[in-house]
Amino acid sequence: MLEIVKNKYFKFGIVSILYILFVIWLHNYWYLLGLPIIFDLYITRKVNWTFWKKRDEKNNAFIEWLDALIFAVVAVTLINIYLFQNYKIPTPSMESTMLVGDHLYVSKVAYGPRAPITPLSFPFAQNRMFNSESYLKWIKLDYKRL
Repeated sequence: MLEIVKNKYFKFGIVSILYILFVIWLHNYWYLLGLPIIFDLYITRKVNWTFWKKRDEKNNAFIEWLDALIFAVVAVTLINIYLFQNYKIPTPSMESTMLVGDHLYVSKVAYGPRAPITPLSFPFAQNRMFNSESYLKWIKLDYKRL
């Protein structure tokens, strides 16, 4: 049984099924173009997707820090989208219970994680940044919850 789990074709099959279910949930079948990338990551390994790193040699410290930073940005973005996010109270509309500038954390798991409506936004920013929106308005996806 352990040999089957370590098999690259078994891993590819599991990841592909999960990815296809995610695409079906989104109802945006353009994301199926990601299947060749998953195939290359698990089966062929022809493309070096981490092009900033050497595959078979030791990397210098800057490259290792860059790799850690990219991983951290992706991990925090996924956590903010699907698990929980912090907010800052911007206006005095809730003054009886919360003050302007208070911080609170909201769990997104309780009411179901939502797929982003605009896929391109500035990372780690709330809705507004420097007195303008931190996201693109002209890209709109359907509202989907898990």
